[in-house]
Amino acid sequence: MISELPLKISAEALKQIKIIMAKKSVPKDYGLRIGTNNAATCGTTSFILGFDEKKEGDDAFQFEGIEILINKKEMLYLIDVTLAYEVGDKATGFRFDK
Repeated sequence: MISELPLKISAEALKQIKIIMAKKSVPKDYGLRIGTNNAATCGTTSFILGFDEKKEGDDAFQFEGIEILINKKEMLYLIDVTLAYEVGDKATGFRFDK
């Protein structure tokens, strides 16, 4: 088991996650699931982000008061990735930077 969160979360992304959790009334027993959806892509890594309950096969990490859930099988894909939040003229939202 990895004891340290394998990815970085920017300050702006963290702020937006907390805003979403408050506005959407995310249940207290839910955590932020960060993972991959490699089945839908051809050789590239597609990342997913959402709120979910802890499931069998997940590692849970505490980060700034938020439980982060990552499936053990997807852990290697998230090492050295940064979850960021960008506000731009053409797009605003979360992005994963490698």
